[in-house]
This record gives sequence, C-alpha cells and structure tokens, in this order.
Amino acid sequence: MRKTGGEIEADVYAIIVASALKAAITGTIYKDGMRPINATSEDAVVSFMTGLDNQIQTGILNLNIYVSDIDAGAGVLVKNSSRTRQLEGIANTIIQGLIPTAYRFSLGAIIQTFPADAIGQHFVNCKIKFQLITF
Repeated sequence: MRKTGGEIEADVYAIIVASALKAAITGTIYKDGMRPINATSEDAVVSFMTGLDNQIQTGILNLNIYVSDIDAGAGVLVKNSSRTRQLEGIANTIIQGLIPTAYRFSLGAIIQTFPADAIGQHFVNCKIKFQLITF
C-alpha cells in the first residue's frame, strides 16, 4: 500500500520512539512541528523530507537531536561537543540496527552536528533513507 509523507513520518516516529534513543536523551521525541519553540531540553524531532512514489517508495527523513549549548565562561555558549559526539554514535548504532520490515533504512549522509544559534543549541542531524515496498 502506498503511503503519504505524513504516514511515513508517523511510522518512523513510532519506530524511533520504540528505539534506544528514547532512553538515551533527557527530553522527548517529537514529530515535525510539535517541539515547543522555547524548548531547552534534549529532544529529538522526526521529519519527512522528500520521497518518490513508485512500487517501491523511496525518500529521506531527518532525525534531529537537540542539545543545549554549554557555558564556556563569561556567558559564552559553545557546543557541548562530548554530548553531541555521544549522541551521534548512539544515533548511528540505532539507524544501522533498524530491522527491515516493509521498510528498509540506511543512512543518507554522514551524521553530523549543526548550530542552532538562535536557540542556544546544536542539533545532531541524521538523514535516514527509506525504501517502502508497496506491493
């Protein structure tokens, strides 16, 4: 059965919530657009990015894990490098270990961390490629 982007996002969200990531972060796992704007907790957000519709649907989702910056002294905020590296490794292990079902998952790019300066955080970005067999 073919699925929409929202349905695929919901499926992957359920998979991520059931994974070891839930215990690895101190916050909550959200679907795209659901994380509170003023959140300072260590949260993960699953969002559908793009897809192609065929008998085997393919596409990419993002998994972003937010980590608050730390004070380097004198009120200067910097990336919490040790925590983001730790979460990069955890996310890599989880994604590589996803068990194939109707979905097949793989990394779409190297997991890396980006700044979110406006909110005083950095986020670990995981691009997850999927294939969904629709027949």
